[in-house]
Amino acid sequence: MAVRIERLPDAEVGRLAHFTLPPEQSMFADLPSQVAGVAGREGHVILADGQPVGFFAIQPDYGTAYDFAPNDALGLRMFSIDHAAQGKGHATAACRLLASYLAAAYPGRAACYLTVNVKNPGARRVYEKGGFVDTGALYLGGGYGPQHIMRLALD
Repeated sequence: MAVRIERLPDAEVGRLAHFTLPPEQSMFADLPSQVAGVAGREGHVILADGQPVGFFAIQPDYGTAYDFAPNDALGLRMFSIDHAAQGKGHATAACRLLASYLAAAYPGRAACYLTVNVKNPGARRVYEKGGFVDTGALYLGGGYGPQHIMRLALD
């Protein structure tokens, strides 16, 4: 399985209209159609053998929006894998590509941050496999309870 990541312009988000999430994940992530067009977020598609299997958004001004991240930090938002493509290693493979992908797509940025709900240990493990490190702090401003703050150093 060849996994790669590409930028996804808002005008092309319809390519992911077939994506679904299981009910237990709906509190942690949104579908691509719900994120497209949100000011300050840039969409990216995860492809496996050329077919869309996942999506995430990058918030370039994350560090100025959240005091736990430095001003120049990127933010990983709404990372999700289509329900039909889950359990095949796509999320882990994509996370392992993030450091080099984001360093190339956003030159001069030293780190990417994310928050992951404490009730979502599976997602936390995937992020750790991709190189994210738990900072040991919690973000308490999420709508579904405390979230681990994680950091990825960019190449």
